[in-house]
Amino acid sequence: MTIEETQKRIREDDSFVMGELLKLQELFKMKKVIRYHHTREEVIDTESVAEHVYGMMVLIDYFLPLEQTGVWDSEKIFKTALYHDIDEILTGDRIGYLKTQSDRENEKATQQKVVGSLPLSIQNKVNDLLNQYDEQATIEARFTRAIDKIEPLFHLINDNGKKICFGTGVTLSQSKSIKDKYVKDFPYIKRFNEVLTDHMIKGGYFAPEQ
Repeated sequence: MTIEETQKRIREDDSFVMGELLKLQELFKMKKVIRYHHTREEVIDTESVAEHVYGMMVLIDYFLPLEQTGVWDSEKIFKTALYHDIDEILTGDRIGYLKTQSDRENEKATQQKVVGSLPLSIQNKVNDLLNQYDEQATIEARFTRAIDKIEPLFHLINDNGKKICFGTGVTLSQSKSIKDKYVKDFPYIKRFNEVLTDHMIKGGYFAPEQ
């Protein structure tokens, strides 16, 4: 199927979008493959930040040909995704809709601490990528942010993800508050956001609004 044919099907067919979700989730199964003959013994499967980054890499490879107009720097996109959450090495992960302004200010300071601990040969490169990502001034930075926001839907639409949603008590408005504004300029990511969110509404993933 050509890119143009895929774009058309995404625009017109909800069932095609859901089918693409399932196919991409085949690659997401790599998140559960534990190395060195170890296993995770969990009631609800967890996800590391690095596994989230891997999910982003999968989605960048899928969505980039669909969304790209003009000349985009694909290497910059992949590398920005690789480094975008490195502050969480020190802070741990925080749910986006629960972050305060103080949390966001602390992210930048912590980010710089982590950058300062990296090999000198890559510090400037990583710092430049993170500054561009924070400023959202380039198409590459905005595309990467949109991928960051849509990736959790691909991770969560399954029985385990429903348990995670129940556990966090996420509401529809909370989910939309950290996704919609970032995906709106990317028609195919936006379309997936709409179809997958609708699926989650119908499937009872979201807590009642308070």
